[in-house]
Amino acid sequence: MTHLRTTLTTGLLVLLVVGLAGCGGSGSASGEKTGTISLGVSDGPVHDANKVCVAFNEIEFKGAGESIVEPLDPVQIVNLLDFQGANAAPLLFNYELPAGDYQWMRLGVDAVRGAAGGADDPDLAGTVCAGEKSYIVMNSGSSLHNLYVPSGAQSGLKLVSGFTVPVNGSADFTAEFDLMKSVTAPPGLDPDVVLRPTIRLVNNVEVGTLTGEITGDPAAAIVAPTEPACAPSVFVFDDGVEPNPIGTDAESDPDGLLDPIATAIVNEQTDLEGVVSYHYTVGFLLAGEYEVAFTCDGTTFDPAEGKPAEIIAKQLTEVNIP
Repeated sequence: MTHLRTTLTTGLLVLLVVGLAGCGGSGSASGEKTGTISLGVSDGPVHDANKVCVAFNEIEFKGAGESIVEPLDPVQIVNLLDFQGANAAPLLFNYELPAGDYQWMRLGVDAVRGAAGGADDPDLAGTVCAGEKSYIVMNSGSSLHNLYVPSGAQSGLKLVSGFTVPVNGSADFTAEFDLMKSVTAPPGLDPDVVLRPTIRLVNNVEVGTLTGEITGDPAAAIVAPTEPACAPSVFVFDDGVEPNPIGTDAESDPDGLLDPIATAIVNEQTDLEGVVSYHYTVGFLLAGEYEVAFTCDGTTFDPAEGKPAEIIAKQLTEVNIP
């Protein structure tokens, strides 16, 4: 079975924490039929960064009538790296909206080119977003870059996939953001770093979690790598897709259907007896069949053909990779 997915390259459903605190209830004072929506965000991590801070200033919902715009005042800033694997930030809880079908959501972001985002952050080595505007901090606080979202100032981040708010009911979603596929530093834009959001919006009743161990003895590659240094990761591909680098064939695959749908960093763990092991976790995968593989450099994979993984909704699937 080939698992069909939708990659949302221009939508980032995140951060409705303060300005969109949920109202709850099933109807408005005017008698209009309503429902509620809850939304969380989870992040596929990126190597060598300890902060990816994105500033959001408003959210817009487009239903059958006029769109509903909710300003975020003050502007909310979140470190996307705080929510990885199967963890998600509860950003929107039981927020009341008119019931019905919605065409899209749009988030306004403060992420323009040359904005000097993060210049006032007093603790670049920490994990708290204490600066203004959007920014990224690399290499344990030694490298600060303004974060630039192309067209973010004009059109924001627009999710064009529709969703439904049921009458007297609730909708519960998670937006899974993949930083490894989204953050780039193209020539000519230094010191800015570009964020082109890649995200999966999933219904929480339809997803499961994938986890496992990199077995054998990967310490030589992970802990004391030769040049080039190893960035230990696990890539998850649709069933039937042989593992391949991100953006491997942009001309024949412009929609990125051959790209990994999710990525995870391999983390070193030491138990109470001092035994070291290496683990990964990928959360919020839609139920279905996948191929998973380990990679050090993002170009070669083990196993080369991938290892099958079947995800069952609301369950944990373990796949170890030798």
